[in-house]
Amino acid sequence: MDNQPKSPEKPAFIRRLGERYMTLERIVAALMSSVLLAYVYQLLSHGDFTNLSVYYNSISFAGFFVIAILAFAVLAGLTYLFKQKYIIPWSLMITAFMVSILFAANYKDGGAYFCVGIGVVDLIVILWQVRGDKLGISGFSVSRKAALIVAAVLFAATTFVFGYYTSMKYQSYSNFTFDFGIFAQMYERMASSFAPNTTVERSHMMSHFGVHFSPIFYLFLPGYYIFRSPIYLFYIQSAAVAAGIFAVWLIAGKLGLSGKLTLALEFIYAFYPCLFNGTFYDFHENKFLTTIILFLFYFIISKNTLWEFIFALLLLSVKEDAAIYLIVIALFVMINRKEIRRGAAMLGMAVVYFIIAQQIVAASGTEGVMISRLSDYFINGESTFGSVFKAVFFDIGFLLKQMFTAEKIPFILWMFVPVLFAPFMTKKISSLILLFPIIPINLMQSWKYQYDVDYQYTYGVAALIIVSAIFVIAKLKTDKKRIVVLTALCMCAVMTVSLVYPKMGSAASYMKNTEGTRQQVDELIDSVPSDATVTAAHSLVPHLYKVEWLYTMPDYYTANRDKPTDTDYFVIDTRYSDLAQEMKTAMGSNYDLIRTAGFAELYQHK
Repeated sequence: MDNQPKSPEKPAFIRRLGERYMTLERIVAALMSSVLLAYVYQLLSHGDFTNLSVYYNSISFAGFFVIAILAFAVLAGLTYLFKQKYIIPWSLMITAFMVSILFAANYKDGGAYFCVGIGVVDLIVILWQVRGDKLGISGFSVSRKAALIVAAVLFAATTFVFGYYTSMKYQSYSNFTFDFGIFAQMYERMASSFAPNTTVERSHMMSHFGVHFSPIFYLFLPGYYIFRSPIYLFYIQSAAVAAGIFAVWLIAGKLGLSGKLTLALEFIYAFYPCLFNGTFYDFHENKFLTTIILFLFYFIISKNTLWEFIFALLLLSVKEDAAIYLIVIALFVMINRKEIRRGAAMLGMAVVYFIIAQQIVAASGTEGVMISRLSDYFINGESTFGSVFKAVFFDIGFLLKQMFTAEKIPFILWMFVPVLFAPFMTKKISSLILLFPIIPINLMQSWKYQYDVDYQYTYGVAALIIVSAIFVIAKLKTDKKRIVVLTALCMCAVMTVSLVYPKMGSAASYMKNTEGTRQQVDELIDSVPSDATVTAAHSLVPHLYKVEWLYTMPDYYTANRDKPTDTDYFVIDTRYSDLAQEMKTAMGSNYDLIRTAGFAELYQHK
């Protein structure tokens, strides 16, 4: 045996590179990262990957392989040079994330299923990263103070970005009576008379509280006095949503979570897809729910009774049906936290408030609380909450049939995939009570807007999902916690980009398309006397907010009412030619065209 020739010994640097840093799995990871970087280049250069033939014929094959080869060489070289085992895993993480974001941004009709597909691939990468802590996450820390600074930066950035982009719709005459003209006129009337009155909501002078009882609007009235413009509403709405980041920071601290986990949770909140996405659909009181609920939970776990009940009252003031959220939170406090007296006090507060709010709505309007959206559960013509309860209790099969339909499954994915279904990972079944409101608020209903994440009916449920996820994540073991948090960060970013990026593009497009005409139309609108009676196209109503007696066309709530057509003026939007012609016909021949500016025409009664 001793006479057999020995294999030549490998140079020391080759042994070191192979044994410590360039293991087989890292070589595979480096190859994958290099290919993904080449994909990044192709996607940035050619964008639309959805048209296979066009994409295939436009990409550079030589460029693809050159980038991939060079990237692999650089990764191998840096790994050897710096003797760092984290370079390749981080490169794979970053390139996978970049490709995911570019896919989401370039597939405008991607939807929830496409995002889930991206998430599956990201999850596989993350599972490899977490095993053995290949990213070295355990080796760095973030202070609570640093996490607070990041929270402040996220708050300022999201407030500005989403306030700016959502207000573009207003500036370009691209939002309508329903649902922005209502609130624009209402705030102007509140500033003038302190009463939340509007004529465009139901085609007669009435209090908005006759539709929804939302005294929280008064909280933002002082700021309106300062800015005195509907644009203020977009920024205050974005700020109200963004402020939830501070509640997340507080909750994480109270639960004893590390600074780096707190930081991750802040980003999960900031990019949770069902929050800022909804701000593009105008202005609604529902969007104040998320932040209020999160702060309420902070005071609950802090056992700060005074502020707990202040925020409970704030929650109820958002809308009459906000009582359902407080009822569920009260039950959680009683059953999960075993704080019977505190929970019972909140429960009683919610029930009493709902009864009072229901009476105020009925007294202020003609329709009462909007129970019609649960009409599928009315029995024998009985349109009451009692009928709904009996239908659900005695025919739970009908309830399940209504809840789990092809149209509602994507909604469930949009709501839960961003947090990797973390609320269901709890060992305490009583915690699941927090998820109950998604049933009556969203899944029970057949009115499509209730289960569409582009609208305003996700905000209360989103808060409960987020806080449930935080409670669960706080108790997970280290590796599982990292898997859930890293995947949630990726999914929140991917799904938010998928939803929001096209809307930002549309907002910018609206501004560009009206670039030469906006100022002219603004001047025409300013020339309309605020003390006159005016009928306007629904796209012009938000800008005529100063007019006290203002009516809209089309009006979806006048089927059983006399339409006030004999106004002093009417204004049409020529961008919508069919509607413009309908308005001219409806208003009759007793009007003269007195001014044309851009895409608007102003007519005065003879």
